[in-house]
Amino acid sequence: MKTLRTPTPRMGKALLAFVLLAFAVLASLPTPLQAQESRLEAVVKRGTLVVATNNTNPPHCFTNEKGELVGFDIDIARIIAKALLGDEKKVEFVPVTSEGRWPAVLSGKADFGIADTTIYPDRALRVAFTRPYEDSSISVLVRKDANVNTVSELNNEKFTLANLSNPQMHDRAKRYLPKLKILTFDTPSAMYLAVQSGQATAMQMDTQLADWYALQNNDLKVLPDLLTNVQNNAIFMKPGDFTWWLYLDTIVGELRTGSLYDQYAATFRKWFGKDPPPSRFYTQATKG
Repeated sequence: MKTLRTPTPRMGKALLAFVLLAFAVLASLPTPLQAQESRLEAVVKRGTLVVATNNTNPPHCFTNEKGELVGFDIDIARIIAKALLGDEKKVEFVPVTSEGRWPAVLSGKADFGIADTTIYPDRALRVAFTRPYEDSSISVLVRKDANVNTVSELNNEKFTLANLSNPQMHDRAKRYLPKLKILTFDTPSAMYLAVQSGQATAMQMDTQLADWYALQNNDLKVLPDLLTNVQNNAIFMKPGDFTWWLYLDTIVGELRTGSLYDQYAATFRKWFGKDPPPSRFYTQATKG
């Protein structure tokens, strides 16, 4: 029969060291009570808002002749910076391509993205969207020398369509313009240059952008047919941070229908030359 050994002082010290180490490890592990810091808190501490956007997509976001980043989306981001940090200049813009906008927010490089981005179900699988900050649709910008007045007239083998490399544009082209040859580009500005130069006959793009390009070039026009119903353009961010999403969604709500509507309306008129939808369908503010 074995006899139990009486613990020695050396064994007691080793046991105590083990227990202290275990407590230290457990204390370092996150617990349900230790909530992860929201990006809202991080942005406030940093004192600067970092926003992913496109610098080749007028009138939403583009570089002007002075080398300044301007556009409707840029002004909206500045309004948000003013509301959040008290200064519209406390925002840093990270230029991204159409495909690069998703990694920019998912990696944490940018706090959110605003790049004339339409909500689609497949996109909502990767990023979180606020409510829409802008209504949109898809129109076709075409060269006047093509002598076409409708989408059906454009659907001819002799014409070429400029597209972006996204599945939505590919699906629309296949559905409405299956006979056209397709040229794919990385940016809206590259599409526009292709149409302007005659490399492509037409391009499909958000209605506001198509209207903007037609205003800049008398050789181009926008066809009356819309390729989609009214769509929703929204701010997007990395999913999983409810506090950050809720703040941005609240701000967008105030822009469209609340306390920030006057600023929103002024920005809308500045870039699109017309009034935005009213803040409420049943009221109209007194004009002074």
